[in-house]
This record gives sequence, structure tokens and C-alpha cells, in this order.
Amino acid sequence: MIGQRTRAPKSSEGKLASGRETLRLRSKGAATVQEVPNEFEERATKKVDDLLESYMGIRDPELATTIVEAGKDKKNPDDFAEALDSVLGDFAFPDVFLFDVWGAIGDVKNGRV
Repeated sequence: MIGQRTRAPKSSEGKLASGRETLRLRSKGAATVQEVPNEFEERATKKVDDLLESYMGIRDPELATTIVEAGKDKKNPDDFAEALDSVLGDFAFPDVFLFDVWGAIGDVKNGRV
């Protein structure tokens, strides 16, 4: 039964919501709450998705998001390649693709979009 609206329950975790979250419903598995991507993540994901399309002929925003997440805090291409290999090693991306992705993420970081 659905009851009348009452005051919001107090969070037992003690963290404040940023208001930048979205509920992701999945056909298989449980629903999750995800942070909404910031401007950097949106731009970098778009550029990586464009690179996926040009190199491999696919468009996959979720794969592009995973790639950006793996590389957004890395300081050099070797660390990026290792992080990407640990997350998406089965893909065996070519080195030239990895360097172009590293460059695209760097361009967005430095405002060269």
C-alpha cells in the first residue's frame, strides 16, 4: 500500500546528497544510484566515443565512459594503459588507439576541445 507523503527519512549514512545523481534501472540486476557526469566527463566521453567509431566502427557510450573513468586521474600514458588493461584487458586495444584516447582526454582536461 502506498501511504501519504511524510517527511523525508533521515539518512543513517550521514552523507549529504549533491543533487547530481540519477537512478539507473537495469533489466537484469538491482537498480543503482549513479553520479551524473560532470562537463569534463561528458566531453571526454563524447571524444572517446568518436574515436571508438573511427577506429572500430562502433558507438558505445558505456564503453567510452568506462575508458574515461580509467584514465581521468592518470598522469601518463603508461599508467593509463595499465589501468585500461586491468579494467578492459579483453579488448586488447591497439597502442595507436590508446595514445589517441590519452590525447583526447588530455585535450579535454586542458580545455583544448
